[in-house]
Amino acid sequence: METQPLQAKIRKDSGSIKSRKNRKAGLVPAVLYGHKQESIMLYLDKKEFSKLIDARTKMVNLKMGNSAETAIIKEVQFDTFGKEILHADFVRTDLTEKIIAHVPIVLYGTSKGVKEGGVLDHALKEVEIECLATAVPDNIRVNISELAIGDTIHIGDLELPANVNALGSTDAVVVSVHFAAEEEEEEEEGLASGPEIISARKLDKEKESENKD
Repeated sequence: METQPLQAKIRKDSGSIKSRKNRKAGLVPAVLYGHKQESIMLYLDKKEFSKLIDARTKMVNLKMGNSAETAIIKEVQFDTFGKEILHADFVRTDLTEKIIAHVPIVLYGTSKGVKEGGVLDHALKEVEIECLATAVPDNIRVNISELAIGDTIHIGDLELPANVNALGSTDAVVVSVHFAAEEEEEEEEGLASGPEIISARKLDKEKESENKD
């Protein structure tokens, strides 16, 4: 994972009124915390920070006047419409220590099962990993070309970079291919309309009817 530079100004004011005013001026309020150090309130340039978000940047070198700190973008808050950045959280990080991060899972290829009429179910969109801050991959790519109907890829099946470990259950389903709903319904109907099971009681009733005749 590359570290991108990001200019920041130390923020001394606080409060929603001040924040709204500064957002209109093109600034994004943010906070830097972690490593048992004091939190620092910041302002970011909206355009510069938006470019990093669009590029899915995760680690930055925050430049604050004469000082700089390496940090992970922990959380970005948007407005109701998901367009306006309201606030950002940064967590200090040491490039020599392991961190926990969430990385998107990207599927590529066309599944055999889909070609045969199956339905692809991408159940897990991201995976939680642990590794050095400098080793966090941008994404985890999964080849689904050989995935047939009834096949499943679990977290334990993922091919991860060296020294990157997946957290959570290795049995968690990442992606699978199954029959289309209509086909499944037809199979169930076929089972329901199978041969009639004749009970002993029914046979007795039929015999009684024959004797009366």
